[in-house]
Amino acid sequence: MDIVMLHGIWDTGAIFRPMAEHLTRQGHRCHCPDMEPANGAQGLVDLAVKLRAMINTETGPEAPLAVVGFSMGALIARYYLQRLGGANRTSHFFSISGPHHGTRTAHLYPGKAARDMRFDSDFLEALNGDVSAYREIEVHSYRTPFDLLVIPSRSSQLDWATNHTVPALFHHRMVVQPRILKHIAGVLG
Repeated sequence: MDIVMLHGIWDTGAIFRPMAEHLTRQGHRCHCPDMEPANGAQGLVDLAVKLRAMINTETGPEAPLAVVGFSMGALIARYYLQRLGGANRTSHFFSISGPHHGTRTAHLYPGKAARDMRFDSDFLEALNGDVSAYREIEVHSYRTPFDLLVIPSRSSQLDWATNHTVPALFHHRMVVQPRILKHIAGVLG
């Protein structure tokens, strides 16, 4: 299966290297694009549109997918799934520390992506207003109660998903947590 992994703000796809290596050994094809610009200067919709083009180029427009989104990448993934037709070809969505209901830290940065991640932003209101795209997708959301970037950390939970709490000490440690890696690998078989 093709697995698309989306990094967070100021990161690159390299953050998923350990997870991608493990899943590749299981026979999956992992795609870890560098979302540009990594600071989301033109907003999350811009990055989601670029993501759709990348997926269609690398996998073709109809190959089945699983999607893993970390932090801001989880919101980019959701826009792709809900608004750009990605749900039609996606069997699994794994959200790792995604600020689905906003985060206080988004008020510390002036960029468009940060505005999209603020509480009650138009972007989040639209995504959370209609989640019907997930009827046929298995969704898992992971959060750490010790998150210092997604504040409050419960913002990473989705009412319509299977939610998991993982006691990682830092936000960025979530993508290398053995418990999360094993769970994703087990779900994907």
